[in-house]
This record gives sequence, C-alpha cells and structure tokens, in this order.
Amino acid sequence: MANADTADATTQCKALTADGERCSRPAQEDGFCFQHDEDDQTVSESDDETDESEEQDGENGDGDGEAQEQGEEQEADQEQGEEQEADQEQEADQSDTDQTDEETHMASNETTDPGDVDTDDVDIEIESEVDSDQIEGVLAIRRTVVSTAGELIGHEFDGVSEISPTDEGWCAVVEVVERSSIPDTQDVLGRYEIDLDTDGVVQGYRRLDRYRRGDTTAFE
Repeated sequence: MANADTADATTQCKALTADGERCSRPAQEDGFCFQHDEDDQTVSESDDETDESEEQDGENGDGDGEAQEQGEEQEADQEQGEEQEADQEQEADQSDTDQTDEETHMASNETTDPGDVDTDDVDIEIESEVDSDQIEGVLAIRRTVVSTAGELIGHEFDGVSEISPTDEGWCAVVEVVERSSIPDTQDVLGRYEIDLDTDGVVQGYRRLDRYRRGDTTAFE
C-alpha cells in the first residue's frame, strides 16, 4: 500500500494549478503532465517560498521587537528627563520662596515700632548738640539779672520770665513785687524789661505792665 502511494506521488504532475493546488494529472518522465512544463511553479518551489516567507516574518518579528524595546527605552529616558526637570523647577521655586521669606523677615526686623523709640534719648541727644558756650552765656546773664534786678528797679525781685539775644547784646524780662498783699495772690507785680550788652553789663530798663499775681488771664 505504501509503495502504491509513493508511485502515485511520483507519477503525479508536480506543477501547481492556478488555484495553488497540485495538478492531479499523471506526470511524464520530466515530472510534468502534458499541460505543464518547467516554467510552471512546482510543489517544491511553493514549499520553499513558504519557508522563506516564514523566515522573513520571523526576522520582521525580531525587528519589531527590537524597535519596541528601543521605543520603550526612549520613553523611559524621556520620562526620567521630565522628572529631573520638574525636580529642578520645584527646587528653584522653593529657593525663591525661601529668599522671599528671608527678605520679608529682614524687612520686618528693620521696621521700628514708634512705641519702641525712647524720646528721652532723643531729647538728650538734641540737648547735647546745643552749643555749650551759648548755654553758659545765657546762664551768666540770668545770674546777673537775678542779682541786680531788685536793686536796679527798687522792688523785691520775684522771677525771670524771659532772656533773649539782641543785636546789641541781651534782653531780660523780670517780675518784681511792687506791692505785697495778703493773700499773696493779690500782690501787685511789675513786669520790667532790662537791656544788657554782650558782656552782661546793664544798659537800661523799662516797665512793660503791672498786674495782680493771681490774674493770669492776660498771659493765657
């Protein structure tokens, strides 16, 4: 039976029909039937083409796998680069925020609360800047006026209300008791202006007005 199958396979035409199937006609000595010849595609050539197609498909499959791996590597590198760039931007934003906070803190520290300013120290500094010679000059004139006003005007000295410089020297305003009363709020005071030169020598005096000690309405 096996020999019969081999004989049929050997004597059957090895050419392929237009449908791609093997010709069923008996073969002649050259292996083809009377209708086919060597120019026609044979069964063995079809098998070779099938093998080549499978090999090519395998090569294409390998190429597609390599391309896919390369694409995945590129995507991974791109994602890593984007993550690094995002980290750098976040660090830069944090650095700017820290710098802004530090500048704000420094500015708040440099701001002085008006309530924290010691005005007494300011007054002392201003007073220290006044010419000491000028102060000494005013004090010398006051001592002169206090010691001479009562004798000069002829009434009891009560006080000095003003000392100011003039073109010729100094001008002092003093009060003297022209008439004593009980209670002393009813004392009659005279207000006098005394002129002195630059050396503190009295040049003259004159009465400006007269009032009772308790009557301060005219001076308010």
